[in-house]
Amino acid sequence: MTYQGNFFLRFSLAILTVGFIAHIAGMLFIIDGSRHTTISNATLFIPALILCIFDKPLRESLISKKYLLTGLMLIFTIAVALTNSGSENSVFVQFKIALYVILYLATINLLVREGRLEVCLNILFVTAGITAIASIVVQSIMQDKSIFVSENRLYSLGYGKYANFQNPIIAALYYGFFGVYGFSQLLTKRYSQNTILLFSACILGLSLFVYCTFARGVWLGYGLAICTTAILHHNERSKKWLLAAAALIVVISISLLPILINQYSRGLSLRDLIWEGWLERIEKFWLTGAGAARRFEICLSGDQCYSQAHNLFLQFFYEFGIVGLVLMLSMLVVVFRQSMNQRAWMMPLGSIGLPLLIFGIVTALFDYHTVLSRPGVYWMIFWLPIGIVLSTQLIMDSQDKKDIA
Repeated sequence: MTYQGNFFLRFSLAILTVGFIAHIAGMLFIIDGSRHTTISNATLFIPALILCIFDKPLRESLISKKYLLTGLMLIFTIAVALTNSGSENSVFVQFKIALYVILYLATINLLVREGRLEVCLNILFVTAGITAIASIVVQSIMQDKSIFVSENRLYSLGYGKYANFQNPIIAALYYGFFGVYGFSQLLTKRYSQNTILLFSACILGLSLFVYCTFARGVWLGYGLAICTTAILHHNERSKKWLLAAAALIVVISISLLPILINQYSRGLSLRDLIWEGWLERIEKFWLTGAGAARRFEICLSGDQCYSQAHNLFLQFFYEFGIVGLVLMLSMLVVVFRQSMNQRAWMMPLGSIGLPLLIFGIVTALFDYHTVLSRPGVYWMIFWLPIGIVLSTQLIMDSQDKKDIA
């Protein structure tokens, strides 16, 4: 065990572990945003900072080649905030955001290294699954809402302000993330029969919730991530689960075919027009960017105005220019290649990075626009898979060096 004989660091690690769970579960149950921020700072980011200061191996891992492109991208965003007069974030604010990202990745690194992340994510997965099931029951039975039609898009628990994301897309991202995680765990790990039943119920509840949000970009990312897991980890033991899931999907698709056809007919919901407007302005910002945190303002008609590009990569390009986009894409390409390393799949959580990364990248094309703001759902979707992949690769490299020695 790390930190043997050092009570202070062991205590900090324990607080960090609890803080990680509290931060993500708090998105459901801590209804006061400022309180959630305070708890996250006190139990997650401050302990992470303390451990970064006193844990030399952790510091060395964060400045290793694995994190080089991530570090360069963050440094570049700070430079843009400093030099670009159009930036809405000051250099101090941008530096603080970059520091928070580093601490977030450090947290994942620590939890992976100490073998605690899988337990944390399992707890969060079951919590999310039970909450999704409760949301469906409360709103479809107790409140008698027709949640399976697009007029009543699901985004909250339906009880007070708990688990209320105020937006069906954000709710779909949160629950979809854990649906992908749970499916991968069920397919790649061995559990007791009771645990299998619990995980299966949670996956079903999460999948139904994602459907009831009618967030079609999340549908696409969810389907591709699930299919990736099924294709890469198919074996005789998992065959019955895949067949059962396929049969259930076919039955549901047939019964809801008119609704699905109607959703397809909606097209891109004005995103194509927003992207056309972005392309028309590209000459003004392609080189240096419009500035850190600068909003992409566009009005399609008198009462249809938007303040972002509805695409993470287009928005990042708009704010930080071609260099910023190249750095982000380079980082993602490197992480994606590392997630395909089959040797790492033999490690705990070694195979979960790829489907979660696919989910995060695909949904970034349609459903979220920033990963450099307040820590929240977007950070979980984007930075958590990246952190898992990088941390797993570091541990594998460390084990290889020990074997050689």
